[in-house]
Amino acid sequence: MKKLILVFILFSAMHLTAQETVPPLENLAPPLPPTPPPVNVEHDTVKIKLGDRDILIIERDQKDKKNEVDEEDEMDETDLDKSNKENINPEKKKKRGARVGFLDIDLGINVLLHDKSQAKNLVDDLENKPFSSWSTTLNFLPTTIYLGTKHLMLLTSFGYHIEEMTFKNKISFTPNIILDYTKDDNIKRSSFSIQHLQVPLMLYTQSNRIKGLGKVGIGFGGYAGILVYQESNVKKSDINQKIETVEDFGFNKYRYGITGRIDIGAIKLFANYDLSDTWKENQFQTLECGIWFDF
Repeated sequence: MKKLILVFILFSAMHLTAQETVPPLENLAPPLPPTPPPVNVEHDTVKIKLGDRDILIIERDQKDKKNEVDEEDEMDETDLDKSNKENINPEKKKKRGARVGFLDIDLGINVLLHDKSQAKNLVDDLENKPFSSWSTTLNFLPTTIYLGTKHLMLLTSFGYHIEEMTFKNKISFTPNIILDYTKDDNIKRSSFSIQHLQVPLMLYTQSNRIKGLGKVGIGFGGYAGILVYQESNVKKSDINQKIETVEDFGFNKYRYGITGRIDIGAIKLFANYDLSDTWKENQFQTLECGIWFDF
């Protein structure tokens, strides 16, 4: 009996010792994965166990699918509308407002015209040299006012007009008397220089770019101005002397007329015709033709 008791005590001691022994690290089991969050019971779920991972396949309700499709449709429509607005042809957009530049320049030649009722000797004496009679107009702050489209506009500016009129005959004009002159064989060149402040106003239309031509534009309007300077220039041949006389030679104080412009690509042409008389109470008018440049 004593032997049985000793064997039982020895077996119990060995069992307790075995329980207190820490197993080696390599034999420890891997930690369990975290518990997945609860799944909405309204959705059908399929759980697949792959090794130590759980894969959940959730089938959403038709209502959720419909909501998602509706949201995608709304986004697509919004993006499409935005894209359409951005891709509208700029040629079809309405153009409003105004554009102001710095300077346009008109360069032309002058032709002195006359009424049929003028005396023949006066017309012959005042015949001018067109290619020696020139004009320059500096159009400051050229302004383009768009009339609802880029193809139709109003053009205006603040112009300073400089004109020179050279005569074929050797004549010298008397100051303060309208068209009073004398002929002198010693005169080599006789001319007038007159200057105006003026404002043009034109209705102008321009096409889209045409292959081989560029843009084509045409305009028609009028202008009005006031005389600010007049001068007679006489150059004598015998003593090589030039005489400049700044006086009143009877030029009309006001200048007004009609104007037209046309441009085909880089070629820009203009014409001005004075409805006002060049000299007071004398039916002479000036026709101006030339080219213009915009900057």
